[in-house]
Amino acid sequence: MLSSTYMPDLDLILKGGLTRPSSILIAGPTGSGRTMICLQSLFAAAKAGEKCIYITVLSEPTAKLLHLAQNYSFFDEEALKCGNLRFLELDKDILTKGDYATLKYFHTLLQDNPERIVIDPVTVLFDISPSFENDRELLPLEKRAFLVNLLRGFATANTLLMMIGDLAGDQINTDILSRLSDVVIELGEQNQKNDETHRYIKIVKSRGRDFIAGKHGLKMSNNGSSIMSLNLL
Repeated sequence: MLSSTYMPDLDLILKGGLTRPSSILIAGPTGSGRTMICLQSLFAAAKAGEKCIYITVLSEPTAKLLHLAQNYSFFDEEALKCGNLRFLELDKDILTKGDYATLKYFHTLLQDNPERIVIDPVTVLFDISPSFENDRELLPLEKRAFLVNLLRGFATANTLLMMIGDLAGDQINTDILSRLSDVVIELGEQNQKNDETHRYIKIVKSRGRDFIAGKHGLKMSNNGSSIMSLNLL
């Protein structure tokens, strides 16, 4: 099923939106607009009646994230009051129990049948250890198995999963999460000939669907993010 991102410009680049279920990695350096895009998309989806969850992982506390969202026109208090959009924190107590406990946490959330979930940032999950063992990181194959099981759980629940990744540059093309995700969206900045710096958004891949390639100019304002023109950069 094709689902809107609730951002018309992004739907245009994606040629209709996102397949549900699917896993979407939104990658880029700090300050590139990853959080704003996810907030903007989830508030709009919740306003349209979808059940959405925004999960922070050892990152911004919920109160601070909501304070940030209130600065933008897409903020909708009613979406929070009616429960269509919830903000949760995945804290250290669960993460330190290891991979099994973390997967169980997400499995429990999915029993409520949310239609969209954001994990911010998903890359923190790379540092967890095997459950029932101490002082050992996941081996490469164990890490891959953990990520496969994580994404499979969301797919089985028919949930659209948006993951913010602390990845930039060549990391985006080589990271295991990029290879496993259905859609990879890159955000960044690029210097122009006049020494001005412009933000851009780029679809790195969209498995099974066509998209408009290239770097597209991205603007951030109090109204959220908007794409200024196609293949501007």
